[in-house]
Amino acid sequence: MKRFLNILLAFIIWTCVGLFTLAAFLGIAISRIFDRKDRFTYRLANLWGQLIVKINPRWKIKVVGAQHIKKNKGYIIVANHTSLADIVCLFCLGKHFKWIAKSSLFKIPVFGWSMSLLHYIPLSRGRHGSIRDSFNEAIEYLKKDVSVLIFPEGTRSKTGQLAEFKNGAFKLALLTKKPIIPVVISGTRTALIKGRATMAVKVSGSLKVLPPIEMNEDEESDYERLKLKVWNLMNQELLNFKS
Repeated sequence: MKRFLNILLAFIIWTCVGLFTLAAFLGIAISRIFDRKDRFTYRLANLWGQLIVKINPRWKIKVVGAQHIKKNKGYIIVANHTSLADIVCLFCLGKHFKWIAKSSLFKIPVFGWSMSLLHYIPLSRGRHGSIRDSFNEAIEYLKKDVSVLIFPEGTRSKTGQLAEFKNGAFKLALLTKKPIIPVVISGTRTALIKGRATMAVKVSGSLKVLPPIEMNEDEESDYERLKLKVWNLMNQELLNFKS
């Protein structure tokens, strides 16, 4: 009986996710006609993510420190990555950002089309010039004080522990002099596991936004030192959550 109820719940939730995604796509497509400066479309994306979190009454995602992300100021937002549900949860921040994501996600019907309409930044691993193109596109958004979201681990952590960071986000910060804002996601690892059709029935997670790390003369051009500094800050928060 319990398994049947879980399957039924999964069917209901995925049906709602599909309907929300279709509605969000249509809303974004229509609003894109007149909303050239993204004053409204990003709010639809945020609403989409927040509704998905709220579908299941036993999903509790606590957001702490969102006030560190100021309106109309560009940041490089870096977040750890353990679950397919992470990006949905990040929309609970209610902030405007452009997400750097692997190009294959843009090919997913409706969801990927919405990403294209939202002008998210595709990254094709292994394709010559893709990293450079994504980097340059991110720079242009940051010049306009639009934040860019990056998963610096590059992919989901299989163990839940913070993996080694790639260099891109930190080189971008030193080049543009934009502050880095670490976001530590906790408790979502089992929310939506790759290869499974069901979402976890109960999730108690959190998004903790840490204070911005300003670029200053002390950092100079040492992206390795900056990368280690951010990794240590985020790892300590994860250890605090588990303890």
